[in-house]
Amino acid sequence: MPQIQMETVLFVCFAIAVIFLIARLAVSPAQVVLKLLLNSVLAVVLLCVVGILGETWGIRLPINPMTILLIAILGLPGLLLFSVLYMLMI
Repeated sequence: MPQIQMETVLFVCFAIAVIFLIARLAVSPAQVVLKLLLNSVLAVVLLCVVGILGETWGIRLPINPMTILLIAILGLPGLLLFSVLYMLMI
């Protein structure tokens, strides 16, 4: 039976690790984009709900790409932050 050299074993382990990292990096950006897209849809829904409910109190929040992106990234705290900042600017 032939003996396997240590360099060959190390090279195969290194190659497997590199392939795993490349596959992981290829999948990761797609997951980030999908999560941001889902959060953006939820941000639009939240802004619409706040807009509908806020009419009774005179609160009007604009729905534009910047506010959607802010709320998509920060979530509910982003909505609260935006609401407070918008009310202070008026």
